Amino acid sequence: MYFKKWKDHKGYTLGAELEARIQDKSSFELKNYSSVIRKRFSKEYEQKIHQEFLECMVEFVSPVCDTSFEVMSELKKQILYLKDVVKDDDITIATSGSHSYKIGVLEHVNEKRYDDFADEYGILLSRFHICGFHIHVALESSVEAMRAYNFSLEFLPIFLALSANSPYFNGEDARLLSYRAKIFEQLPRAGQSSYFENFTKMQELYEKMNEAGSVKTAKDIWWDVRISPKFGTLEIRICDASNDFERLRLLIVLFQALCLFAQNQELKRIPHQILLQNRWNALRHGLDGTFQNNDVITTVRNHFLNLVNRMEKSGIFSKLNSQNDIKKLKDLAYQDELAKKQIKVYEKSKDFKDVEKLGVL
Repeated sequence: MYFKKWKDHKGYTLGAELEARIQDKSSFELKNYSSVIRKRFSKEYEQKIHQEFLECMVEFVSPVCDTSFEVMSELKKQILYLKDVVKDDDITIATSGSHSYKIGVLEHVNEKRYDDFADEYGILLSRFHICGFHIHVALESSVEAMRAYNFSLEFLPIFLALSANSPYFNGEDARLLSYRAKIFEQLPRAGQSSYFENFTKMQELYEKMNEAGSVKTAKDIWWDVRISPKFGTLEIRICDASNDFERLRLLIVLFQALCLFAQNQELKRIPHQILLQNRWNALRHGLDGTFQNNDVITTVRNHFLNLVNRMEKSGIFSKLNSQNDIKKLKDLAYQDELAKKQIKVYEKSKDFKDVEKLGVL
């Protein structure tokens, strides 16, 4: 298993992955169709649009990019390409943190890796039609990645609240703004991770789990944020997917700035149980959720605004040429979470079809 230190890497380049569902254009029911449409891809897009565990899902994967605008442009190109590929199939491509309809067991892709997953995790994966948005930020060395990893643990609830977009699942009101976050953490090696003293300690953990057969590659760790030595990146995985492309772009801007900001900040470790509680508060109440660290008790919203203000004062955004996004980030703090938009639509019509229409790409 490859999990090694690195240095002299080009830092602060970007990448992202957006998961989406294949749905019937009229009914918005899920369709097991990814293997069918994949056969039509050109060689270029075979490398860019990936299959996921379930046949009703796909993943759009950007190349390495220099700016958040470039990342989103690449993802949009892939979406337009796929829409053209399926234009005669009476299907649509849509995304949100979770599909709202009541469903049965879904088909998984017929590949050995996914067959093994299905055998190991059974019912936990049989309805795993949840979609996330993952962001990669390159770091110059594994030491920098470790700093950014540890520092980011405090701020993960901010990204969860800003992206929360899964209040319904399997025909039910989850009474959470991000039910996807709760579904995913049912798997081992998923959800809230812990602090590490250094990269070597994390490496030792990976190697021990590899020896036991628990993981085969570093990709088998599904924490909310993880280090990817193969790419020299820190990857945040806690965000729900959405078709709000500007919001997604601003999440990229925020995570890139956080990784750079972490390099010159003192790490103040928060007790693990409080990290878990902050995560819960964000997925349950969004930006209004209570946030606690070693110094203050406030809201996720206020903690977000305080972070942006601190990074602005330090000149981080200017260093990354993203100073024009500062006001846009602050404005996000006063916008409704996407999950609340779903809730408003459903409360008005009582029809999950109207909810699913919100996610069409």
